[in-house]
Amino acid sequence: MTIYYNEIFQFVKKNVLDREVAQDITQETFTRAIKSADRNVIENERALLYRIAKNVMFDLYKEKYKVDKISFEEDYHIDESDNIEVTMIEDEQTAFLLKEVENLPTKRRQAFTLHIIDGYSREEVAKMMNITINAVEKHISRASNQIKENLGKKESDNDK
Repeated sequence: MTIYYNEIFQFVKKNVLDREVAQDITQETFTRAIKSADRNVIENERALLYRIAKNVMFDLYKEKYKVDKISFEEDYHIDESDNIEVTMIEDEQTAFLLKEVENLPTKRRQAFTLHIIDGYSREEVAKMMNITINAVEKHISRASNQIKENLGKKESDNDK
């Protein structure tokens, strides 16, 4: 299994762009793979390692996403803006958008978040999610359309 270490490390490093984080993710990948090998017969070690590496990267992303939400809430409490009404409206809109993103189907949400929020290219998202670039584009397009549609519904509900 260790013969794939450098390959997995390069794959992770290419996706996270931070050498130390890539080393941590690679180490966690091999730790999980070894635990899995103790419980199950592994037919394709390389495929298992790639799958685990992607899962660890997504776990890290989810953890990071939660931290961003907490810091956003902290900013709300310490904001000393002169115009509280504008701040409250902006916060409400941001909260609504976050809720809409969270309500997207899993693959659609992942593609949308990785590309639009985190700034990864469509090609990078395709590699991270192990899907085609065309599929990434469809997920992003459908996510955008779904969010726009729900925003339109919210505005029409507010007009009533």
